[in-house]
Amino acid sequence: MNYVKIITNRYKNLLVDKAFMTLYYQFIEMLETVGSMLLNLFYSLRCLVMGELDRAKFLEQASRFGVDSLPISLLMVSITGMIIAIQVSLEMVKQGAGDYVGMLVALSIIRELGPVIGSFAVISLVGSSMSAEIATMKVTEQVDAIKVLRVDPINYLIAPRVLAGFFIMPFVIILANLFGIFGGLLMSKLVAELNAITYVSSVWHGLTMKDIYSSIVKAFVFGGIISLSSTSIGYRAEGGAIDVGNATTKAVVWAFVLVLFANYFISWLFFGNEI
Repeated sequence: MNYVKIITNRYKNLLVDKAFMTLYYQFIEMLETVGSMLLNLFYSLRCLVMGELDRAKFLEQASRFGVDSLPISLLMVSITGMIIAIQVSLEMVKQGAGDYVGMLVALSIIRELGPVIGSFAVISLVGSSMSAEIATMKVTEQVDAIKVLRVDPINYLIAPRVLAGFFIMPFVIILANLFGIFGGLLMSKLVAELNAITYVSSVWHGLTMKDIYSSIVKAFVFGGIISLSSTSIGYRAEGGAIDVGNATTKAVVWAFVLVLFANYFISWLFFGNEI
């Protein structure tokens, strides 16, 4: 029995040590990832200020963020607006509050759901492919070939993507917000037979410039988060095909989590004093 207890205690200690070391290494990896993202942000801004940005690459990545991701972003935010209208319009009209349906849908879309859902769409379509592309280049030594040609891989691969994410994402979210509000109008008309003029008037009187500014700021920050997490994590990939998949998964998860954290802090900064 003593031997059994000794072995059991040693086994428990090994499990505890293993769990502690796993958490420790994950924490270190998290710090390294955050540090890599901050460095890439600094190098991208320096590339922009020094005039070293490859305009052709920037326009190519801007097309990726803006044109390629636009259909899925518009579709997802439009459906979100429709769902909100389906849930609230009929009941609010029954309660005599039909004049507030447009305002409710517009505030929900512009303040929160438009930027967040639109960002999720861009992460799924653009962020994942961006991370997989750079990770593949890294593990197949294409990045080393770029260095041999005396080309800075940060300026060539990362800076155009990061800056495109910052500057193009607001335009995507503005259009997505408009489609979300229109989707709410369509469903309010079909479900509750709400007059379109009443809906538009409610939107017009319910929104303020602060709501619009908050949506644009969120889109700007979210675009940077998506591009930074995707490029930084993809660039740190090492190994083979399995590591490319792991880097892509990790980049998507990081982008989702960071977008939600940033959404909370920006909402608190804009609307925390209204609580």
